[in-house]
Amino acid sequence: MMKNLEIAKILYNIADILELQNIEFKPRAYRIAARGIESLSEDIEELYKNNRLESISGVGKSIAEKIAEYIETGKIKYYQKLKKIIKIDLEELNKIPSLGPKKIKILYDVLKIKNVKELEKAVKKNKIQTLHGFGEETEKEILHGIEYIKKRPQRFIYAHVTPIVNEIITYFKKFDFVKKIEVAGSFRRGKETVGDLDFLVVSNKPEKVMQIFTNLPDVKRVLAQGTTKSSIRLNNELQIDLRVVNEKQFGSALLYFIGNKQHNIEIRKIALSKGYTLSEYGLFRKKDKKNLASKTEKQIYKRLGLPYITPELRENMGEIKAAQEKKIPQLITSKDIKGVFHNHTTWSDGSNSIEEMVKAAEELKLKFISFNDHFGLVKIANPLNEKRLTNYLKKINQVRKKTRLDVLSGVEIDILKDGTLPLSRKKLKQLDVVIAAVHLSINMPEKEMTKRVCFALENYPINILAHPTDRLINRRPGLKINLDKVFQTAKDNQVFLEINSSPIRIDLSAEKVKSALSYGCKIALSTDAHDIDHIKNYKYGVLNARRGWIEKKNILNSWNMNKIKKALEK
Repeated sequence: MMKNLEIAKILYNIADILELQNIEFKPRAYRIAARGIESLSEDIEELYKNNRLESISGVGKSIAEKIAEYIETGKIKYYQKLKKIIKIDLEELNKIPSLGPKKIKILYDVLKIKNVKELEKAVKKNKIQTLHGFGEETEKEILHGIEYIKKRPQRFIYAHVTPIVNEIITYFKKFDFVKKIEVAGSFRRGKETVGDLDFLVVSNKPEKVMQIFTNLPDVKRVLAQGTTKSSIRLNNELQIDLRVVNEKQFGSALLYFIGNKQHNIEIRKIALSKGYTLSEYGLFRKKDKKNLASKTEKQIYKRLGLPYITPELRENMGEIKAAQEKKIPQLITSKDIKGVFHNHTTWSDGSNSIEEMVKAAEELKLKFISFNDHFGLVKIANPLNEKRLTNYLKKINQVRKKTRLDVLSGVEIDILKDGTLPLSRKKLKQLDVVIAAVHLSINMPEKEMTKRVCFALENYPINILAHPTDRLINRRPGLKINLDKVFQTAKDNQVFLEINSSPIRIDLSAEKVKSALSYGCKIALSTDAHDIDHIKNYKYGVLNARRGWIEKKNILNSWNMNKIKKALEK
């Protein structure tokens, strides 16, 4: 599955290069294809073998040929040729959040900047702020972006690692001498990013398991190889550790390696208070070393006088106290989600039509979908204006009559710098779902940003505050904003806070979701889908909601349709 991400990245880079060359239409085609590949649940090499590349959303004959070339040879001649023409390290510069192809082109044309090192020198000499379209604020944003990517640890987005996990588990299950295999660590806890992967295997032939593991496809380097434990590094630099354990100790090993560290420490304290010791090998009575429980996690928790604590909650955020008081929440599941909010179509920057998105939602057996194409000033998003909004709503109404789904109309509207929205309250009230978000001027001081967002929530009929911190994982940190004030304002004005299921956002984070609950806030789960394949990404939002202690009662998507519509009336 690593090929999926590699190819998507190349197609994104081709789109950026073509945009640098002022070529129209082609960049959008490559980006649509890249998004389609990025969201694939299948291995693109399997699609290639079965002559199904053109079944991928956005992939036509020309792009399919380039994908085939990469799978066969490991490179795309067209891409190599483009890179030689522009002489700019786009991959590196694209990591800076405030840069896009147009600004990168200006930097090269005027200052001959080809990489981040040269960019940093220019910023420190204040050369950037003099360029047309940049200014002092942009220069500060760029410096902040450079510092951010320097400091951030190498972590991998959960959704990008998921196919690798599934592939490894499926591969090992083919062997009859592998009795069990489970993934542990932060991945098992559902964190939005992971530093590495940990697998536990039960087998009576550990040497064979190690041999297979160290010879997996895409292994760049074998870091360690032993009889029961080995470590490898993949070509994308992801480290994977695998241990073979005794079946009788599988539960205690899982408990230990799922973590997190602080949760484990607190569990061990409880064990000690009862005269036990707990390790990866089992729960033992101190006085005679007798093994009391080790085969399953549930056995161990029960012996400690606790109900089972699901991995998503094991973050030492009050789950042990809740378990002791029999107050562990009944967490939301994907089955509880009746529909999804915040979906984009070709009316703004999406890849598919309203009809195509509805059909995809029908296939997922959802009961409703809301369309919230962009409205505002972000030109790159091809936003609606008032005239186009009228036709957009007519189209939604036409589609609504042809489906069993409840199709809700709406926009994702920009919260402007002064907290106003670029559409009247009267017009906003004609929509089923008004989603508001910060997209511009994202580096305002905390006090100003907080005032801006709270003003919008207090003065407009907003239903949902989208991606409240506006973070992009591994690319930019969140807004400087006082979330305590935002949460209280949202609660007071009956505005739902969004869990954005886009893998590069997962915003609000689980920790902030739990904090929002303490204010009495309610949550709406969205996909922020720009493609039919993105709709099913709501499962990542559900995972994050579980980590944030969300129950059915807390989340708009799980209510019945009449209750949902009533809650959206402003």
